[in-house]
Amino acid sequence: MSKPARPNPNAKQQAAEARCAAMVHHARTLIAERGVESMSVNEVLRLSGGSKATLVKYFGGRDGLISAAIDQEVEGAMALLRFADPETASLPLADGLRQVLGGVLRFYMLPASLKLYRAVVAIGVREPGTAAAFYDHGHRVLVDAIAAFLRGHAAPTKRETAAFADMADQILHAIRAGLHERAVLGLETAAVEQATIDARVGRALDLLLPGIEAALHD
Repeated sequence: MSKPARPNPNAKQQAAEARCAAMVHHARTLIAERGVESMSVNEVLRLSGGSKATLVKYFGGRDGLISAAIDQEVEGAMALLRFADPETASLPLADGLRQVLGGVLRFYMLPASLKLYRAVVAIGVREPGTAAAFYDHGHRVLVDAIAAFLRGHAAPTKRETAAFADMADQILHAIRAGLHERAVLGLETAAVEQATIDARVGRALDLLLPGIEAALHD
């Protein structure tokens, strides 16, 4: 007589992971459609088949779920930007920055990115947890990736002392200043052409590159 099959000890965990993935997927969809403020946790749970207990266990609550949704958005952008691509890392400093920053600016100017940015700005004071999640899992991730790129091009004596994150932060603000603000405010509604992005990144690097090179090598 054959013994009854034992339940797979991993099946429960796999089911929980599948529900978590579904929750993040539906959170991303609702955020894109309605904005952060109008994202309903109850609707996410209904669509995903999850429970409040699962939400609390794996995400800690609404802010954690929003963080996970933003993480996935940024992960997708990072893959497209090819930060970790050895070919990108091996490019000369100017060429690598031009490629990476062009991709970052395209990401910032996507309609979905602009919508999320507007929504978080609108509720940031009332929901500081959401604002912190947006900053830490969005902008700061990009800053850290660009800082790592700069560190890889720095002289050995500079790799432990240069303020790479501060440089990366200032570079990001320089390429999007004005253009991104106008789009967030609705003053620019047309899609930004690739030529405009390339020209803006090029002008910013013309101004910034001498200082960046000096900081990395002097």
